[in-house]
Amino acid sequence: MQTTLQKQVNFLLETDKLKEVFRLNLLSGGARTESTAEHCWHVILQTLTLAHHAHEGTDINHVVRLLVVHDLVEIDAGDHWVTAENAAEISSKEHAAAKRLFALLPDDQATEFKNLWLEFEANETPEAQFANAMDALHPMLLVFASGMETPTHEPLSAADMRLAKEARLSPFPGLWSYAQDLLEQAVAEHKLLP
Repeated sequence: MQTTLQKQVNFLLETDKLKEVFRLNLLSGGARTESTAEHCWHVILQTLTLAHHAHEGTDINHVVRLLVVHDLVEIDAGDHWVTAENAAEISSKEHAAAKRLFALLPDDQATEFKNLWLEFEANETPEAQFANAMDALHPMLLVFASGMETPTHEPLSAADMRLAKEARLSPFPGLWSYAQDLLEQAVAEHKLLP
């Protein structure tokens, strides 16, 4: 029977694989796509930097905990654009990944981490809403705020991105306004289709 420590180490070694999962968007310098592990670190730093945009009373430490676990499922499910056509399939893959990954932990931590992941996915608490806003904004900053010469999010247009991002960003007016400005600028510079 595995000890608590051995289970925790096994989980940590398994989740180290997140460094090998590459996302669809480029790093801000444009040299390559970012890994999901890099995304998680940077979105946490972004959250601490932009915490003043959260609604009063939001527990930023809890937001960070949500963000630490939110993309672990990409170890099995990968990174995808979620569309109406593939949402159910991706959700199924991610739930299976969560079940497998969190089961590596001792029971109490498995429940705790899975509940954090489920809270992020449900996007109902103030902390989950801010975590989701940070996750939605992050790739836009890398791609559009970076000044890259040829940023792209093909096959998505600015209209597609507004539709995809609005629900998560609009509860935070300053961030939503900034995101829309980024999209308008990208369209004006012919870096994104309208």
